[in-house]
Amino acid sequence: MERRSRIRFSPSEIARMEKLVSNRKERVFDENFCRKLAEEFNRSAARVGSRALQPTQFPASTTKPTCLLTISEEEKTLASEADAFVSEIKTPVSEGKVLGLDTSISNNEDALSMDLPKDTTDKVPELENLQFEARSSKDFAWYDIDNFMAHRTTSSGEVEVYVRFAGFGAEEDEWVNVRKSIRQQSIPLESSECRNIATGDLVLCFKESNDDALHFDGHVLDIQRKQHDIRGCRCVFLVEYDHDGSQERVNLKRLSRRPKYL
Repeated sequence: MERRSRIRFSPSEIARMEKLVSNRKERVFDENFCRKLAEEFNRSAARVGSRALQPTQFPASTTKPTCLLTISEEEKTLASEADAFVSEIKTPVSEGKVLGLDTSISNNEDALSMDLPKDTTDKVPELENLQFEARSSKDFAWYDIDNFMAHRTTSSGEVEVYVRFAGFGAEEDEWVNVRKSIRQQSIPLESSECRNIATGDLVLCFKESNDDALHFDGHVLDIQRKQHDIRGCRCVFLVEYDHDGSQERVNLKRLSRRPKYL
């Protein structure tokens, strides 16, 4: 089954959704709720020039009257087993050590300029706040992980986890290689952070086409620095996608960065 497009929400949008949901008696995203939220986000200055959000693109939203965020007892058992496994290999020291990741897919943290403000590095998150994304073998795109359902070790000794992608059902669950295709969640860039992106940096780029809109890894080849205005960052970034070698000029709103730690 072809996977739907995934929209990556900004930190402020995520905080807004969490606040709204926490004030409701049930964790329900009904159609009317999602429609109003989409209208609110689409009116914000941060989404000027971006494709309009649709109600069906919100987490766990459907065209049905209501959609409870629930999970079966069997899934709970698998999730508990996988969570126990992930807890053993999580560490708050650095992303390179979380899940034994291949650090070649992260920005070179040693190259950070010490002249930059301190807020260019991220505070190491607590264990319970760590969130992850996974690269699908079906389309090479990265998706936020909702749950780790199970884990296994292959005959070659590689560890794989069975993941549930955020916003998708069980039919899209997938076995993913932990070392190569699991990492801490990328962070959407704000206008004030454009100066922290340099040529050669790894970024997660939102690629839109007539058929889909997905997040792919890419490297920044060139940057056209422009004066910011009331709309925010106007810089243009030339990105080469890692999965197919294609190149595209994009604005900052389509980029997410890798977490950086001292």
